Amino acid sequence: MSELNTEIRLGNLRIKLRKCDGVYFPSDDSILLATSIKPTDTMLEIGCGSGLISIYMAMSGATVQCSDIDPRAVACTNYNAQLNDLDIRAVEGDMFNAISGKFSTIVFNPPYLSGEDAEADIEDSKQWYGGKDGLSVTRTFLEQCNKYLKKNGTAYIILSSLTDIQSLKEQFQDLSFTVVGERSFFFERIYCFCVSGFVYDEK
Repeated sequence: MSELNTEIRLGNLRIKLRKCDGVYFPSDDSILLATSIKPTDTMLEIGCGSGLISIYMAMSGATVQCSDIDPRAVACTNYNAQLNDLDIRAVEGDMFNAISGKFSTIVFNPPYLSGEDAEADIEDSKQWYGGKDGLSVTRTFLEQCNKYLKKNGTAYIILSSLTDIQSLKEQFQDLSFTVVGERSFFFERIYCFCVSGFVYDEK
């Protein structure tokens, strides 16, 4: 783990973070997601990375759980939570397989870059590779969300203009996709969507 600490300011909150070797450090997409979220009582973050969003949600008053497929990210989030004097415990798991309980809000900054199948074997590709069309991980997330959401719960995701967002909306036509934040770059536009309309799972 790197020894370099930094501070990120989100609104009136100052979040201390350590940059951890091999772990995605918050960039424009992370900041957009964090600042677009409407905090609720119970929140879950999938793919917590360095822990910025989970820490921000906890500082905003939410009870937070989080997970990541990469054990380095789990260790990094747990360290950064302690750095900010917060009682957050990240767990290692692929998508929801280490999660129990239901949440008012689920947050995910999915890997959304497209590429060929071979790119899945590149080191640390799970941080950015979203399949051939950039949306395969997002689809899996949306298919599973309802099992972990409370009634009328919502999800927040980041999507890129470099992917076919309309095809995702058509596949999940029973869900409502509302843009709550966006940011432009010279080659791309990224959006934060609040997704609602999930069928409540009473199990």
